[in-house]
Amino acid sequence: MQNLGNGAEMTFTIVGQNEADFSKGKLAATTPIAKALIGHGKGETVEAHVPSGVMKFKILDISL
Repeated sequence: MQNLGNGAEMTFTIVGQNEADFSKGKLAATTPIAKALIGHGKGETVEAHVPSGVMKFKILDISL
């Protein structure tokens, strides 16, 4: 995905809370960013409401 605020591209795997490790790209499904991504597809733009405000992301690709 791409952070539309700063242009940075990143890859995350959405996992259960016990497996989460942000430094390894494993994002807990319960986090605001993961919740914003779930149910959306490639090419869509989503907004995540995080403690620091609203972040916008574009989904560049999805793999299983």
